[in-house]
Amino acid sequence: GKVPTAVASVLLNVPLLKNLMGIFNLVDASASNMKRILKEGGNIKIYIGGIAELFKCCRTEERLYLKKRKGFIKLALRAGVDVIPIYCFGNTSVLSVLTHGPLAALSRKLQASLTLFWGKWYLPIPRDEKLLYVVGKPLGLPHIVEPTQEDIDKWHKVYCDQVRDIFEMYKEKVPLYKHKKLFID
Repeated sequence: GKVPTAVASVLLNVPLLKNLMGIFNLVDASASNMKRILKEGGNIKIYIGGIAELFKCCRTEERLYLKKRKGFIKLALRAGVDVIPIYCFGNTSVLSVLTHGPLAALSRKLQASLTLFWGKWYLPIPRDEKLLYVVGKPLGLPHIVEPTQEDIDKWHKVYCDQVRDIFEMYKEKVPLYKHKKLFID
């Protein structure tokens, strides 16, 4: 079957939006919900990036806020499931985002994008930019029922290193990324 994609819980509480989310097989990214899905033998897609990245990436650099985001590694270790790093080149170039002002501040507070965005012809239509999805190799995570902080840190570093390797190896294939730098904050 289809593998659901985890999204911010707040998105599933917006009246019309929550109905739309179901069509696209999106699920609540809360730890309790993801534990339940994994316990039932399911898989989950979690894309790198969120509100922080939305407001910090630009034409010259990509920023991933991963240093403090380790819950997905802990969850995977406990559940005995693997993690496969994926990077999407071009997703920060197809639309521009209003990064200042009251809507931007509210977006950060709610952890959901309520800001203005635009692309082709200054409309909310993505620009005709090349997109490239690169799927890395599974990390080979062990099953550790009660992982220590050292276990979590070790496998989180492996994950971050693989994401960085993917970025450096493939950025030349996407014209707007050739000169971009990746920062993992």
